Amino acid sequence: MRDLENDFVVNQLARATMFRRFGRAILTEIAETAAYRRFGKNTTVIYQGDTPTHVYVIVRGRVRLSLPLSDGRDFIFSDLGPGDVFDLSSLFIAQDSRMNAVSISESHMLQIGVTSVVSLFDRHTDLALNVVPVFCQAMLDAQERIIDGTAGLPMRLATTLFRIMKDPHGIEVSEDEPQTIHLSQTDLAAMVPASREKVNRCLRDWQRRQIIQYDHGFLTILNRDYLKSIALGRRNTIGFGWMPKAPLRQEGFGCRISP
Repeated sequence: MRDLENDFVVNQLARATMFRRFGRAILTEIAETAAYRRFGKNTTVIYQGDTPTHVYVIVRGRVRLSLPLSDGRDFIFSDLGPGDVFDLSSLFIAQDSRMNAVSISESHMLQIGVTSVVSLFDRHTDLALNVVPVFCQAMLDAQERIIDGTAGLPMRLATTLFRIMKDPHGIEVSEDEPQTIHLSQTDLAAMVPASREKVNRCLRDWQRRQIIQYDHGFLTILNRDYLKSIALGRRNTIGFGWMPKAPLRQEGFGCRISP
């Protein structure tokens, strides 16, 4: 029975972004120290300020990483799904957790002790080469979020939608065209971040322009190219002129709402 359990854990680790490059022998070592945990809906897995002791691999469900803001709202940094790993920084940096991690649906995870993983790196120093691309991608993603944060609301909202379509992380996104995202305006506003009222006005403006359709939590992209021009406008209007491929109405494009 233990062999069957280890095979299951190894297979789950092989799906994870962090561990899929490690090889089966190394994954077997990790599996021997991993614990299988279940978290109910809306259960806090990690609190901001906690001292990290484990790395988590999501097997089933969704986990939200969020940061409390000074006005009482939460900034949703990311929604994670099966195969995603979180609290990786604890492997290399001794600092308290920067965000809350909450299971927003019933979630099953592999819980792996930080000391076990660090010991593994000590015994297999070559594994660092497999980890570097994961952290480089995480750094690039974080830089992209910072750059997006300097843009106006329409561009932030558009880039957020494209980021969700590229990496849903457990958010329901249809594969057929036109693509539809199942997401509440409250959650979308927290990802941008902006107030729900401003996001609502922006979506209504886009809906009037037939860029998107929003109906009871289902957002359908009707004009992907137009939405892309809004998302790229921030980058292409810095320092030089820019005109979108499609003609725009005189009153402008996107929505005229300050962040």
